[in-house]
Amino acid sequence: PRPPSVRMDEIQKIVFEIADRCQRRKIPVTDMLAAFVAKTIILENPDKFQLDRAMSQEDVEGLVSMAVTRLSKEDDPSLETLRMQVAFDAAYVERQEALEKDKAGTNRAYSLLEQSICATKLASTKDVAGMGQMHRLIIAALLTRTGQNPSNDVFQREVAAALESVLPRANLYPFTALDYADKRDRLVDLHNYVLGIRLFNKSLGKGGSGLGDKIRDASEEVLALGQSVMNQLGDTEKVVGDMQAVINFAFKNGEKASTSKLPVQRLQDELAYRRQYIGFLQSFEQEIATSQEQMHNIALDYDAHMEELRELVGRKSAVPKERVYPLFEGLSKLWMEAKDVEMHNGALQAIFDELVTFNAPNFKSMLMEEDVSAAYRDQQGEEDVSAAYR
Repeated sequence: PRPPSVRMDEIQKIVFEIADRCQRRKIPVTDMLAAFVAKTIILENPDKFQLDRAMSQEDVEGLVSMAVTRLSKEDDPSLETLRMQVAFDAAYVERQEALEKDKAGTNRAYSLLEQSICATKLASTKDVAGMGQMHRLIIAALLTRTGQNPSNDVFQREVAAALESVLPRANLYPFTALDYADKRDRLVDLHNYVLGIRLFNKSLGKGGSGLGDKIRDASEEVLALGQSVMNQLGDTEKVVGDMQAVINFAFKNGEKASTSKLPVQRLQDELAYRRQYIGFLQSFEQEIATSQEQMHNIALDYDAHMEELRELVGRKSAVPKERVYPLFEGLSKLWMEAKDVEMHNGALQAIFDELVTFNAPNFKSMLMEEDVSAAYRDQQGEEDVSAAYR
């Protein structure tokens, strides 16, 4: 059988050579952009770079040379459109990977503590040292799952106080006697109850050290990013409307002296660049709308849980656990959900910040104010004539 046109090691060498030559010319090029341009050139030249045969050294040199020539172009909207697409894709992948890595780190740390807790069984109720070690492990696990430093003395004391009302130290022996799966489930319950108690105490001004108001913070950050995206969309859609009006004006008037010098192809390339930018902004808009709805529902549920707890506790009489524990659990789950939304929004914000650098393109726009005015005057004249014949 014939060898494939380009093996993986050959692709890497080609990409490296393109990027290296560009860097020597002081042209900023990432490996991803070099690969994208090389692929584009191969697809544009099927006769020269045939997919059913291996590339010769001459083919490779020709591909590298063509790619470097394209990447060396200045004042080129088409090239900048490619740059924007590659930068957006790279930023998206990078931030998603960072987010997943952060979550994986927390999950790994918690999992190690969970395994130690679930695998430990105390010899007897008199195993004081064992109970002390178990108590410390549980506190560390609960703080880790919340995303707080398990070595912080203030956090430790606060969790220990809340834990005592849910699982007193005297009851640690029965807890360790549970089987592995039950202990694991019980640990999740302990996290929810303890975090819920801390959040409730925080609302009373009596605790919740380092927890932060995730409901408010996440809601405000999502709204702020949404507003920034809307502003960018509004401004860019205005520019796109102006470009489209000028291009339509030029096509309508053909070779008339007033329009024959308009750089129509260049404006179409600029229009493609702006539309690409709008497309990326719209993808943000959809994700942010989902987050806004999510945070709206979280905030409503959180406030309802908190209000119900205040009513129950405010009655001064003994409150049954079966009434308050589900509410503590609800607070905890909603707070953790808001924390996830906040982290996701932070990743979106970083990607958006990268995208916004392309709002001021690295080319000189050929859209002139006088051409825009002429196009809209012509458009208005047409509308006036149409109105006169109605």
